[in-house]
Amino acid sequence: MNTKKIYKTGLALAALLVVFSSCEKQLEISPRQSIEASTALSSKDAIDATITSIYATYKSARLYGRDLIAIPEVLADNGFATNKSGRLLNEANNVIGAHFTGSIWSGAYAAINQINNSIDAINAGNISPKPVQADLDRWMGQLLFLRGLYYFDLVKVYGYIPGAVVADNNREGVPISLKGISSFDVAFVWKPSRANLDTVYTQIVNDLIASEARLTFPGLGVNLANKAAAQALLSRVYLYSKNYTESKKWSDRVITLAGSRLATTTNFVSQWRVDTHSETLFQIRFATVAENIGVNESLQTSFTTLVNIGNQASTGGFGDVVPTISLLNELGITLTGGNTTSVYALNHTIASRSTDVRNQLFEPGTAGRGNIKVECTKYLGKNGTINLDNIPVLRISEAVLNRAEALATAGSPVLNLAGALVDLKTIKSRRYTDYAGSAAETADNAMTQAQLLEEILRQRRIEFAFEGHRFFDQKRLSRDLVKGPHYNNVAFTDIRILPAVPQSEIDGNSNLKQNVGY
Repeated sequence: MNTKKIYKTGLALAALLVVFSSCEKQLEISPRQSIEASTALSSKDAIDATITSIYATYKSARLYGRDLIAIPEVLADNGFATNKSGRLLNEANNVIGAHFTGSIWSGAYAAINQINNSIDAINAGNISPKPVQADLDRWMGQLLFLRGLYYFDLVKVYGYIPGAVVADNNREGVPISLKGISSFDVAFVWKPSRANLDTVYTQIVNDLIASEARLTFPGLGVNLANKAAAQALLSRVYLYSKNYTESKKWSDRVITLAGSRLATTTNFVSQWRVDTHSETLFQIRFATVAENIGVNESLQTSFTTLVNIGNQASTGGFGDVVPTISLLNELGITLTGGNTTSVYALNHTIASRSTDVRNQLFEPGTAGRGNIKVECTKYLGKNGTINLDNIPVLRISEAVLNRAEALATAGSPVLNLAGALVDLKTIKSRRYTDYAGSAAETADNAMTQAQLLEEILRQRRIEFAFEGHRFFDQKRLSRDLVKGPHYNNVAFTDIRILPAVPQSEIDGNSNLKQNVGY
């Protein structure tokens, strides 16, 4: 079989090859995680090692190591590309073809095939020594959670979102595979089509519900799948698919289970200075120096030039992406001279801040890479090493805002403006030091349904700035990307809302449809 044909069946082969390999960096954590191919998936150690490598895939710079966090900020209206390294400039300008790369596709499907093969091995009942029920629940809970998350990341990137679809441009969701590929013969003939959006979301939900039933909390801890993480992800997935009843139900459950983790004005900022934020329900853990993505593409270097908080004398990263004027306004940060385009183009100093403690996570960087800009310091080597940070994927504050949105959206079966206002005020009282009894609270009490929903969405923007939410929030709401004054606006109907499916997959699979315009 020639190399051209091998290249053109990349999705299946990338998935298959992972069966016979391991994540080198992850193996450095413990020698027990290094499993010979001859014993693959036939022992407890082999299953545990495979699950470890599935988590490790998410550490890639193409996934949560950078792209799934940074690119949504620059595609939307939160991030301005400074051009200090040339990285993410095209994405910020929404240049056709400059979007999420095909490596997200190949990395996710490789991990999904590992998951499927592991599930197949567990179901076959040939694991030695024989697992007990606790082993089965621990394995299946994690595997189903991870498969649900990988499919959710795939479909939110490459497809539209239910209820927010441009019909003429819609090529549906992503291929679904629930059976492991364990031979090259099977890989070469596997030519899946794209499942429709509802089918993909149904599969994600099924995996997460089955996962949630097997997991406990705190269970395996926030570095691994746990019951609260599954509940929080169900809350998000249902919100995306506009099933507000179910989104509220799962928000209720995770808030009941883990709502005590919600930070206050006293400790919110300090929690970003330790390796694991108290609000975290699930994070991507970077455990060793060998996993360090480095000075080119880590989140620290992408978002700030600083090495230490407040120290403008020492330059580390590039600060490729910084807050736009509109985000500075929402954060309550006013530059010396005002938040104008002419002032923004120069060196930044901060004249004043509002009482929102979240804006303390943004400060002027260094002059070592060019003009000083206000930068995000959420990721600042808080694991103890520069460019090495655990990445929060799910925080409890999201569940509160998910529920608020479900209760405040016009036409929602669970429409409850009083309840939505309570959730909104829960967030704001824990983020603004002077909110209780303020004029802002009085104004919030008088909001109409439309005003209340917009304020909930505004708080969502502020709360999760530089955490990878903004583009997907705009996309799921069918909203145009309003990017002025820095860049041209992008209409929701524009083909640039969707990236290209990797062309090698299209070339090798006649059943796979490319997104419009590529």
